[in-house]
Amino acid sequence: MSGSNKTSDSMSEYHETAFRSDAIPKQKPLENPGGFAKALEGGDLIERLSWANYSGLDIHVRPSSTETYQKRASGSDKRELAGPAWTHQQKPAEFIKTRWQLLLMLAGSFADYFLFKWMLTVLLIGMTITAFKFGVDGIFVGLQWLFWLVVLHLFFRYPFTWFLERNPDFIVKDLGCGFFRPSGMVKFRTWREETFEAPFIEFDPYISYHVQPKGPVSYKLQLRHRYSGWQTAVAEVHSTQKVELYAHWDELQRYMDVSQPLPDIPALEPYRHLDPTTAEYDAAGKRGRPADYWATLDLEWWEKEGYPAHMEKIRNFPWSSLEDQMRYSVPNLDEAAMA
Repeated sequence: MSGSNKTSDSMSEYHETAFRSDAIPKQKPLENPGGFAKALEGGDLIERLSWANYSGLDIHVRPSSTETYQKRASGSDKRELAGPAWTHQQKPAEFIKTRWQLLLMLAGSFADYFLFKWMLTVLLIGMTITAFKFGVDGIFVGLQWLFWLVVLHLFFRYPFTWFLERNPDFIVKDLGCGFFRPSGMVKFRTWREETFEAPFIEFDPYISYHVQPKGPVSYKLQLRHRYSGWQTAVAEVHSTQKVELYAHWDELQRYMDVSQPLPDIPALEPYRHLDPTTAEYDAAGKRGRPADYWATLDLEWWEKEGYPAHMEKIRNFPWSSLEDQMRYSVPNLDEAAMA
C-alpha cells in the first residue's frame, strides 16, 4: 500500500471537524467585549495561552497514576473504575451533577480533620460561654450539638467514604461530557445544568487566579468559548504549581490534535494501537519505547529520578516563547480576547 493510501485510511477514522494543528480553518472575528469588561476579567487575573505549538511535555505521568495503571494492567487491582476511562476517543469530564457536588462538599467539610477540630474548638468555646450564661440548660444544648458533630464526622469519614469507594457509580456517572478526539468537539454542563457543545478550536485557553474560601491561592486552566462566553475548567493547582497548567494545556491540545500521536502517558498506553495517527507513529519506531513501557516501568526509579527530572523540564521550559497559531485563524484575537 502506498504512503498516500495509508494517510487516506488514517484520516478517514477522524471527522472533518477534528482538530489539526497544521490546518486550522479561518474563523469568524470575536465580538469586542469593550474596555470595561476586559478590565474586570483581564489584567493580572487571567493569562491567555498560545495555540498549536507544543513542548511535548505531559503532566499525567505522576508516580501514583503510573502505579495505579500498572496494578490494573497486571490485574492485581480489582476495584471498579469511577466513570468511563480516558481512551483514544474521549477524555471524559463532568461525572458528578451539581446536587451531588454539594453533598460531597458537605461530606468533605465534616470528614476533614482540620475542619472537624476547628468546629470542635468553636463549639467548646460556645459551650463554655453558654454554661456561664444559661447554666445546665446551656451545657445540655451544647452537648447535643457536640453529639451531632461527632456523629456526622464519623459517618462521612468512614461508612460514607467506604460506600462510595465500593460503589462509585452511585454518584459518578457518564454525563456524556468531555473532549472527543475523532470529532474535535468539546461537551460540558453549564451552570444551568444544560449540555453545551462546540468545536475545540472555538475555545480560548486561560489561566485564572482564584482565592479559595480557606485562604490558599490557586490557579485554574479554563477554556472559554469565544463566541458565547460559556467556559469549563480543565485543571486547578496550588499557586506554587502554576507552571503545571501549561503542561496540562500542552497535553490536552496534543490529545485533540489528530495530526499528533496520543500523549505518551500511562492512561492512554493501552489505546495507542487503536488510534490511526498514533499507530502509524509507533509502527515507524518514532515512539522509541516498547509497547508496554508504562506497564513495566521501574516505579522506584521513576519516583526518585525519572519523574523529578521530568517535572524539572516542565518548570524550565520557555512556555512564553510558544507562538500562538490561533491569531492567524481568528482575525481580531489579540484585540478582542479577554487577555
